[in-house]
This record gives sequence, C-alpha cells and structure tokens, in this order.
Amino acid sequence: MPHISKRKLDQKLLDKLYKKLLSVLGKASQKQNFSLIFNELFTNTEKIMLAKRLAIILMLSNNLPQDKIVNVLKVSPTTVAKTSLKIEIGKFTNILKISTKEKIDLEKIITFILTAGGLAPPMG
Repeated sequence: MPHISKRKLDQKLLDKLYKKLLSVLGKASQKQNFSLIFNELFTNTEKIMLAKRLAIILMLSNNLPQDKIVNVLKVSPTTVAKTSLKIEIGKFTNILKISTKEKIDLEKIITFILTAGGLAPPMG
C-alpha cells in the first residue's frame, strides 16, 4: 500500500496540487495520451490499488456477494464492507453513472479474473 509522509502539507498547497493533477489528467483527453500519463504518474502498486477499488465498486453495484469479491480480488472483507457502506450512503455516484453509460461488461471482466485470463477453470 502506498504511504504518505506524516508531515502534513499546507491545505492551500495541497488544493493547488490536486488542481494541477486534475488539469494534467483532463488535458490527456485521448485514451492513448491518458494511458501514457497514467503509466508515468502511478506506480504498479498504485495502479493495482485503484483498479481493485474500481472493481469492488462495480462488483458491489452488480450485487455480487461480498465473500466472492474478497476471494476474486484478494482484498480484505473490511475493505469490501467499507466500500459497500460508502455506496449505500451515496458515494461513488459518478463512477456508477459513467460505468452504466459506458456499459462496462463486468461479467466478462469477472470471468477473466476468475479464470486467470482464460488459462484456468473458473474458481469456486
């Protein structure tokens, strides 16, 4: 898991850094450019963390059992439960709207994960 320094940044500076991050990501409107920037900016660990977080949100929104999500994504039950609570109180609405509009085929993604990319039979 990525670690953040215990030394806190000034809130105004942090706000400016967030704005700059969003600006850079926003200007990378083409998928190829976004992918290049994403890969330059984030470590492998950070990309895995973000991908798993998104997968948990999408899997929960498709009513997959929490124990299945824990087993498939190799995350803690606490992580899944906390994310479920956040969905219940209205967090992640933009992610859910976008995923619905984009018609993300979650079933194919889950099958891919469950079968190790098609190399193994589905896990129980």
